[in-house]
Amino acid sequence: MLPVYEIRPSDLTVKRNDYQLSYPEHMHDYIEIIYVYKGMQRLNIESGGFEIREGCLAAVFPETVHSFSAPDGQDKKNNEVLILMCAPKMFGGLFPNLKDLRPENPIVDKEDICGGFRCALENIKPGESFDVTFSWACVIVSYLLKALTLKHKSDGPVTDITYKIIKYIEQNFTETITRRSIAEHFGVSESYISAIFSGRFKMNLRNYLGLIRAEYAAGLIRSTSESFTLISQEAGFDNPRTFNRMFKAAYGQTPREYRRNINRLIKD
Repeated sequence: MLPVYEIRPSDLTVKRNDYQLSYPEHMHDYIEIIYVYKGMQRLNIESGGFEIREGCLAAVFPETVHSFSAPDGQDKKNNEVLILMCAPKMFGGLFPNLKDLRPENPIVDKEDICGGFRCALENIKPGESFDVTFSWACVIVSYLLKALTLKHKSDGPVTDITYKIIKYIEQNFTETITRRSIAEHFGVSESYISAIFSGRFKMNLRNYLGLIRAEYAAGLIRSTSESFTLISQEAGFDNPRTFNRMFKAAYGQTPREYRRNINRLIKD
């Protein structure tokens, strides 16, 4: 299945989960740091699989296909895992261009995490103010770049048209996109585009676009008080009916129910 390009509503996200993650192939424009306080987490990065053990850390650099899996037979709940996601643009010129770099080995072992590095990982928490979270994130990324052996990403041409289609949709999903527009853009037939979606996406183009747009709309619902009509238009939906149908398919609830539940969590 072709990986989904994940659109996030915030430049900085901190999560501390008490379970092992299980998430299909995806990629995004962020550096993602996974630190295991307790238990273990399995991470697949492009063609390689890694086990992040207790006290160890892994880094996924921007534009890298990756997934998480929870092995059968293990206690998936006896875990505590930090997920830190940072948009490189947030750091300005503080660090090298993270989009141009890749680690030779994405894992940082326990013995290499000490002092200020460990202190920052232990103290960064969800729910803190942006200033506090950003400060800890800067410390973590600073130590991370020193701990990893980095190389420049290959600048060779992307030959896999499916990857090019992901990028095209990620950059244009709020506009009108059809099989014809994609086919014309890449100089192939509409039937070829259909074959790619049915064979590798396991869904048609309309549903794939609907899920991408629903994710973007969810971010707008969480971060703004805009009307659902305006959110639907900004996310690229043709009409409110399609917006409601695709949003419920993605989140199991209508946009109105989603906003109500978000507001309830904020008040609590």
